[in-house]
Amino acid sequence: MNSTSYTGVRPLTPAPLMAIADGFRVAKVLAVALEFDLFTQVSGTDGITPAELAGREGLQERPARLLLTACASLGLLDKREGRYVNSELAEEFLVRGKRYFFGDLVTFTDRREYDAWGKLADAVRGNRPVTWDPDTAETLFDPADEQMADLFPKALHAGAVFTARAMALSLDFHPYRTLLDVGGGLGSFCGELCRHYPHLRATVYDLPFVVGMAEKQLAQTPVADRVDAIGGDFFAEDLPRGYDAILLTNVLHDWDADRCATLLAKCHAALGSGGTVIVGEAFLDDEGTGPVAGAVAGLNMLVETADGANRSRAEYTAMLTAAGFTDIRRAGFVMDAPLANGALLARKA
Repeated sequence: MNSTSYTGVRPLTPAPLMAIADGFRVAKVLAVALEFDLFTQVSGTDGITPAELAGREGLQERPARLLLTACASLGLLDKREGRYVNSELAEEFLVRGKRYFFGDLVTFTDRREYDAWGKLADAVRGNRPVTWDPDTAETLFDPADEQMADLFPKALHAGAVFTARAMALSLDFHPYRTLLDVGGGLGSFCGELCRHYPHLRATVYDLPFVVGMAEKQLAQTPVADRVDAIGGDFFAEDLPRGYDAILLTNVLHDWDADRCATLLAKCHAALGSGGTVIVGEAFLDDEGTGPVAGAVAGLNMLVETADGANRSRAEYTAMLTAAGFTDIRRAGFVMDAPLANGALLARKA
């Protein structure tokens, strides 16, 4: 054998780097498939061929075939007897009208953040968001952008509803009879938690214009009689009182440490003795090395917010302690969730 013979040692390869570099292409495959509503079209049928997709969408057959092949390579479609059908993953989460439809979050990410992340270097160099100018605007969304104003709440719901399911199956809510979801958006967590816990009553607390949308969303659920909504500004006003638990999911990461301290102090003041605050986040590990989802989401706080950041459980534990909470414990989720990887629970003495 010469010196180039097989040795049994697997050589180092740049393939993992290629996979990272290809990330934007992979994301765009999913976004474009959703733009054509491909998975909803295929659901409940015997599948589709490139020629049929081309005919329906007014495409030439070559791009139709390439798109279907790419979707199949990503595990979004299966090929059976020459026809492409939805994979189990796509059928569950990418068919419009399904309970856990995830497509709105994908579409939002594509339309809002795809171009913005092309300016990540500017955000890193300037330590400021690139999707809006905090010097001239009060909010990260232009009120005149009606399309984004409609899509943003739907996107949050798409990510939150399955995360809420993971929380419901991972934490025991039997000790709580009333729950206040601070920054609760369209009521995704309130609705899902009340589905799993028939004894629970929950309230969404968010800005008044958000509450209006939440009420419409919740009115269509089977738990509408156990969920309500209150409008307010949690920095300008005290939080409503009389709840056994307060939920903060993907809220604290929007703000700097001082604002987080203010909000946690308001939670402590609003709870009675023995009350619990539940913080759900895509936590970083305490060593500052990951996980990938939390770390990348942290960079998205740089792209999208003036002061936000993803943090570790240790950092939030210190904040909760400073706010007066005790008996702080960590809880993981029994399944992967898109917006959070666990929770911290803390009690007011």
